[in-house]
Amino acid sequence: MKRIIYGVGFFLAVLFFSTGFMLSYQVADLKDRIYDLEESSAQVQQQVSASVNPKGQTFVFQRYDQGTLKEERYRMMSYGEKRVVLQQERTEETRKHAKEGYQLRLEEGCVVVYEKPGNTVFEYTDIPLEALPKELQSEVLLGKDIKTQDELYSFLENYSS
Repeated sequence: MKRIIYGVGFFLAVLFFSTGFMLSYQVADLKDRIYDLEESSAQVQQQVSASVNPKGQTFVFQRYDQGTLKEERYRMMSYGEKRVVLQQERTEETRKHAKEGYQLRLEEGCVVVYEKPGNTVFEYTDIPLEALPKELQSEVLLGKDIKTQDELYSFLENYSS
């Protein structure tokens, strides 16, 4: 009878020790996996934070226009999931045009924008003369001068349909 009790006791001791070793192995394995995941997530966070924030960054677009290479520079002002706002930076050429300005004239009942230096058409609009206030109508009939590109775009935004 003692032999059976010792045998069962020995069997239970071996069972408890083997279960303890197995559980400690699994816990150690889980700790290793958690450590690896934390390390990889830290690396990913570091990569994300190290990536350049495009807000304020300048982008240069190059194109050929009539055999000459033209560069246009844009600065990213803001961005979101569905919208990106770029602002064109002025180069020497655009500054020159901004100093010289634009002129609004009437052609075929609609307002047409001309660049001053060469009297070339800058933009045809669909703004009828009747859509403008009376004072502005007389100015356009005489050739209204606009000094800056911002002022021009403000006018076009206000009176375009």
